[in-house]
Amino acid sequence: MPLTLTMPLRAAIAEHAAAAFPEEACGLIVDGAYLPCANAAGNPVVDFRIPDAVYDAHRDRVQAVVHSHTNGNPAPTRADMAGQLATDVPWVLVETDGTSVSEPIVWGADTPPPALIGRPFVHGVTDCYALIRDHFATAHGLALPEFPRDDAWWTSGEDLYVENFGRAGFVEVPRETMRDSDVLLMAVRARVPNHAGIVVRGGALVLHHLQNRLSRREPLGPWLRTVTHILRHKDLV
Repeated sequence: MPLTLTMPLRAAIAEHAAAAFPEEACGLIVDGAYLPCANAAGNPVVDFRIPDAVYDAHRDRVQAVVHSHTNGNPAPTRADMAGQLATDVPWVLVETDGTSVSEPIVWGADTPPPALIGRPFVHGVTDCYALIRDHFATAHGLALPEFPRDDAWWTSGEDLYVENFGRAGFVEVPRETMRDSDVLLMAVRARVPNHAGIVVRGGALVLHHLQNRLSRREPLGPWLRTVTHILRHKDLV
């Protein structure tokens, strides 16, 4: 059953996050209740670790892993994304300055995806690759793999789209064969492809999600100059 963050759950998480500041708070949602945990990380100001004995004691009843960020970053890190995949339960993240606490972000496992159009941008949760994953799941019943990633990974010498599109089941196709549900890799003010979108509406539009904008469909023409690769999922070839 998908996780439901009730008002009592939200209040308990927020209270714990604010009280733990400047350290990261962490806890578990077990049987519909929030269980605050001690942060056993070596440096709890920048990281968190739930004691193994605590997690193992509740392993079969854990509905979600919860933690806070205290550095102004309200989005999951690469380590957060990898941790979520390892636990295979939803993760809940809030950001706090010790006084105010952000609305929780929930992602992973059986978390229902938001609508493809009009979703806010959250790195690692609802970003351009997440939109592609959700499109292929809803439109074609295809489950694309998740790739843990840091924000602005292209600025640190990484080339994640090019390195991983084959692992995600895509092959490159000629531009003249472009059709709906093809994926466009784009270089937007970057040396490597750092953005992606999906061809829709008979090739007239691109469905994509830029940072600091809501996801949307836009005319494809103006974006063609940024396109570096046109990809098609092998199951749709």
